[in-house]
Amino acid sequence: MPPSDNARTVIEQHSLAFNVDRATISVLIDEEVAWPSSALGCPKPGMNYLDVISPGFRVVIEQGGRQYSYHAGRNGNFFLCDREK
Repeated sequence: MPPSDNARTVIEQHSLAFNVDRATISVLIDEEVAWPSSALGCPKPGMNYLDVISPGFRVVIEQGGRQYSYHAGRNGNFFLCDREK
């Protein structure tokens, strides 16, 4: 099955940010998520978040023997959640 639009976005974003070949990236998880707060599953220390169900997405990739978890809200603006290793 070909990668979803979300997975393609994350692969492109990761390859540009880390200067790696897209072919070295594997998609492990590509799912819709109901995040339990506006932190979108990646709270930062010292920040306050709303405790509301926030629909979004999670794409976990593997590259170079390491997993990277990218999170997004409904808008699809993915960011690397460095809290998860």
